[in-house]
Amino acid sequence: MLHAGGEARALVEAVRSEESTLEEKREVFDRAATHLESLEVAMATGGCPSEKGRQALACLRAAICEARALCLDRWASQIESWTSALEALGVQFGSLVDLATLGELSASVAHEIRNPLCGILLSLEVMQTKMDPEDSRNILLNNLHREALKMERVVNNLLHFARRYQPRPVVCELGDVVLRTIDSIKTHLKKRQIEVRVRRSAIRCEAEVDPELVQQVFRNILLNSADACPKGSRLEVDLGPADGQAVAVAFSDCGEGIEEGRLARIFDPFFTSKSSGVGLGLSVSKKIVDAHHGRIDVESKPGLGTRFTVVLPSKAEYQLEKAAA
Repeated sequence: MLHAGGEARALVEAVRSEESTLEEKREVFDRAATHLESLEVAMATGGCPSEKGRQALACLRAAICEARALCLDRWASQIESWTSALEALGVQFGSLVDLATLGELSASVAHEIRNPLCGILLSLEVMQTKMDPEDSRNILLNNLHREALKMERVVNNLLHFARRYQPRPVVCELGDVVLRTIDSIKTHLKKRQIEVRVRRSAIRCEAEVDPELVQQVFRNILLNSADACPKGSRLEVDLGPADGQAVAVAFSDCGEGIEEGRLARIFDPFFTSKSSGVGLGLSVSKKIVDAHHGRIDVESKPGLGTRFTVVLPSKAEYQLEKAAA
């Protein structure tokens, strides 16, 4: 970001330098026009100039005017358009700097919160194991534990949002990654009474990816899908080959769907339609998939549910993309 800031400032200085050069050239033409006027006055006072002399002066004046129009007016128009573009770029760059600063601040705060939060979660789990399940105080402990888990999810998303992802790819079977992800959130799925059905193609869906990062993507999507579904419903996960040398993992829910106006913004940082959370899960997921040279496609219709499809290159395509980068 600092490097980009230096490049932007250098570009602004270059345009300002061109503006200064333009002023110098304008002065040259102005002086030429003044000298021509002086020459015309001198010839008029010295007697009527010949026809050839008048023609020569007229040609010279026309040449100066044409050169001024070509060299100055068009150049000035170009510099004006550059300046307008740079001003717009400056506003966008300022927003990026603010976002980067916010990301660094968020990561710092999240890091400070995570350590004591882990202690709180551990203490709650110990208290729950030592308490009679029939004790009415268990309701309070369960509520505290649930809210603390929400906080942990928000903190982790903030930390992941501030990261620059550099995957450490290995060849793995994506179906196995999906099953591990489902197992990691089985408690949440059980509370929501959500069944997950996984359908795997006859062809092994192998890809060269960082399994931990990809599992985080699948986890974010599955949690969002589970929260979007009514209790007692089912999620479907389909794995199979995609166009070219790629594999696709599709997550389909039967929730309320996403309105078209919101669909274009779901990957924006801090955009969320939930009452809890900070809207970073899908943004983080997209960053991870982009780092793998893949993509996330979304299809949704209000009232008919949503389908997220994660497309990741297989080993051959990943190596090709990496070599071309």
